[in-house]
Amino acid sequence: MSHEKYYNYQLNRPLDLETDGCDLQQWESQPEGSYFACHPEGFKVFLHPSKLEASDEYSEADPYNVEEQIDSQFHQRRFGITIDLLKEAAKSFSEPMKILDLGCGEGHITQLILDEFPSSEMTGLDYSLTAIKYAHQHFPKIDFCVGDAYEGPYAEEYFDVVVCNNLWEHVPDPLQLLREMKKFLKPGGYIIMSTPSRYRLSNLVRALLGKPIAFMSHHHVTEYTVGQVVEQFRFGG
Repeated sequence: MSHEKYYNYQLNRPLDLETDGCDLQQWESQPEGSYFACHPEGFKVFLHPSKLEASDEYSEADPYNVEEQIDSQFHQRRFGITIDLLKEAAKSFSEPMKILDLGCGEGHITQLILDEFPSSEMTGLDYSLTAIKYAHQHFPKIDFCVGDAYEGPYAEEYFDVVVCNNLWEHVPDPLQLLREMKKFLKPGGYIIMSTPSRYRLSNLVRALLGKPIAFMSHHHVTEYTVGQVVEQFRFGG
């Protein structure tokens, strides 16, 4: 049975969820001839088995402590802005939104979005198998899968909104990521993105004191100014 959401660009057709996949054990040992794996828990794995272990930064614990900090002022402010922007986006659509949370981690914010928009079709994708396993177990109303944000398994123009919360600073090529997000968006769709500002107050103070600018996390590839992000979106169309 083909599925309009999931698409393989090598085959140039929608994926058949009954015949195009295999179980996870076969995927890890002999993936040839299959295009995704079905995890024993029930979610789909699109990430090539050669990348599964190296990409699983949640294998020991959540490196970002989102669950513990979800009620913090920082996360509440960020989440509140995301919801406000989603409410504005919803005015453009006559039907419930199809929302993709790209880089969803363990799904805590993904579920909070669904709580605010319970009629929406909510999807989450992350690079970490451990994170998606947790998300699938704890938030069963959401369609989670493991995959590469650079090579998403979704059909063109499927989603109304792509949410990208604090992923930008983790990727070496944000323009490629932007092109991929745009591919999944319907005409007139929205990208809602947040990322730490390179020149936030703490870094301005460090600069005034003659100290080097610091990243918020050692997991960050880089951090951008607001102007740089605006320019990336302008250049990326």
